[in-house]
Amino acid sequence: MEKLVLEEKRDLKYCIPLWIRDEQIRHSINRIKGRIEPVWDKRDDKIALVAFGPSLNDTWEQIKNFKYVMTCSGSHKFLIDHGIIPTHHLEVDPRVHKIELLGVPNKETEYLIASACHPEYFNWLLKHEVNIKLWHVFDTYDEGFRLLPRGDWCMTGGASVGLRMFTIARFLGFWDFHVFGMDGNKRDGNTHASHHPNSIKKDFLTEYKGKEYIVTPSMLEVARQTFTELNQIRDIQATFYGDGLVQDMAKDWIKNPEINEVAIGVNKPFLISDMHRERNKKLHDTNLMYGVSAERHFNDVLNLYNSIDAKSLLDYGCGKSYLAKNLPFPIWEYDPAIPGKDEEARCADMVTCIDVLEHIEPDYLFLVLNDLQRCIKKYGYFVISTQPAIKAFEDGVNTHLIVENKEWWENVIKQFFEIESIIENKSNLIVIVNPLKEKQNDN
Repeated sequence: MEKLVLEEKRDLKYCIPLWIRDEQIRHSINRIKGRIEPVWDKRDDKIALVAFGPSLNDTWEQIKNFKYVMTCSGSHKFLIDHGIIPTHHLEVDPRVHKIELLGVPNKETEYLIASACHPEYFNWLLKHEVNIKLWHVFDTYDEGFRLLPRGDWCMTGGASVGLRMFTIARFLGFWDFHVFGMDGNKRDGNTHASHHPNSIKKDFLTEYKGKEYIVTPSMLEVARQTFTELNQIRDIQATFYGDGLVQDMAKDWIKNPEINEVAIGVNKPFLISDMHRERNKKLHDTNLMYGVSAERHFNDVLNLYNSIDAKSLLDYGCGKSYLAKNLPFPIWEYDPAIPGKDEEARCADMVTCIDVLEHIEPDYLFLVLNDLQRCIKKYGYFVISTQPAIKAFEDGVNTHLIVENKEWWENVIKQFFEIESIIENKSNLIVIVNPLKEKQNDN
């Protein structure tokens, strides 16, 4: 039997094509209204986190002592068959076989289901009229990030639904974790506590402190990640139950102070208030001269675009599309106040933001600049007015909500970008920016 080294990292491939995953995410976002919400204060109650490893057969009766029980995968059906109703159930796997593992949903359980899960999985839950709370897997893949709704929570975590329980449980305020069925190895030829329709047949050996375990590559990678994930959530404690590779590793686990704490959840923020979006829409409809200033800059934009050998261009805050109308090639456009242009902005080699930033609500400016930071691959071309506009909204408020001088804008922008040049031209600033060096290195 081939032997695997525990300490070696293994790259786990996603189990379905990403485009199918993304379509499943879109589908569930449109269907499911409930969303997971954080509990900011730490709870006094301990929680049983129940995975589906073989050792669950030995330890399940101890779970009766817990008021709060979170299951994942097939441990939901296993516990219900043994007379224990979970308070929470977690799922992240996008494949349809998870319905068989789930069994019959229970109305006393809250189902915390990732948006990537299969449509038939949601059909099964909806048929039983249970409480569903949707969440999203945090993903730096741009298309994956773009399709998620603003205001929703994206959760970090490890390579399995079992490891995700750590993150979600802490998000819900729990910190005293009692972990069952998280083994990391086969036992008596079984990968799980009971039947699993997708069990991996090929066996491998690994060794920990002189003891051998029968594993699969994915099991071994999850075992390796377990304590990295726990180390990154600094204010928790975890007690492991049963016999297995992970439980044996837990006996030696001491929190590593050199591992940095990470965010367990990221809320995708709104970039504009509903009120401001609506009054901008109305002004675009009623004032023919609102949102047309980009036309004056298309020669400069075209020259810069050609000089940097860019392959894509995004007009961020495109207004009435006058930049796109004047350029000799198609571009991407984004404007939250223009129907049809309000889908999340794409990343591009070059991004223009012409007469936009002064229109941003002050409380949202850093969020917008952060979004621009995400979008700009090579160069940004900003035009910013430094004086009040001649236009006003219907309520009399000047359309330039931020009126500041060159020094002020420079100090703000350099927090997000390397500034290549700033040209002050009467009442306008023309600012050329590049990504921060550390961001370039990350990419």
